[in-house]
Amino acid sequence: MNRMPLPHPHDMVGRRIEWQRLAEFATSGFAGATLGIVWGRRRVGKSFLLQSLVEQTGGLYYTAVRGSSAEALRELGELVGEYQGAAGPLAFEDWDAAVTGLLALGRERETVVVLDEFPYLLEHTPELDSIIQRTLAPRSRVRTSSRTRLILCGSAISVMSKILSGTAPLRGHAGLDLRISPFDFRIAAQLHGIDDRRLAVRTYAVIGGVAAYAREMSSGDLPDGPDDFDRWVCQRVLSPAAPLFNEVELLLAEDPNTARARKLNLYHAVLAGVATG
Repeated sequence: MNRMPLPHPHDMVGRRIEWQRLAEFATSGFAGATLGIVWGRRRVGKSFLLQSLVEQTGGLYYTAVRGSSAEALRELGELVGEYQGAAGPLAFEDWDAAVTGLLALGRERETVVVLDEFPYLLEHTPELDSIIQRTLAPRSRVRTSSRTRLILCGSAISVMSKILSGTAPLRGHAGLDLRISPFDFRIAAQLHGIDDRRLAVRTYAVIGGVAAYAREMSSGDLPDGPDDFDRWVCQRVLSPAAPLFNEVELLLAEDPNTARARKLNLYHAVLAGVATG
């Protein structure tokens, strides 16, 4: 079946291959519900990609927050009720009902449903991946009557990398396993709007290809020329008031496995070894 490709968002830099894979997954034409996994380190643009996909396809996007299972079920019920135009929020008694309700959104057409920050949901409901596995069983009536494209997204690398590995419940159930990486040098230079090759290399050596480092975390302030580089590093990277100043500690703390290890001196020693060659 020939399908019209989803147009690449006009405000998106790069990510053409990633967008193509997401678009193919969302409009595959498969007769049953399907599962996709999108993962990668924080602030590389995963949510931006998925929000753009939901906007173009008329899907549903939910961002989990740390809290209780009851709170998450209530929030999700409110969101689904609003999405369906119901008179009030839906009441999901448990996650079996919630997953069934999400797949029911795709009864009439292919519908993208994104559960972002999925590791937060696993913190209070560790059996959630097993519930999804059961719901997506090949002969499950919920699956065969749905064309929902369910996407689980997260930034905790140690958690997301295990969702489809080994004996994990969802291994063999996903039609998409997409890891989003930071931009390479050429795309990063385009993102940063830097034409001077030497300045682009120096800037990339500091913040790499992480989109948020060049935007939100530096207030959009990038060196506007070679003579401005030192000022930018002092103000936006090395100043104790700069968000990037504490980024190393935050990166180590945001992953559950790293945070539990509590061996920051070991990680800092490794970073120092890399920095000194």
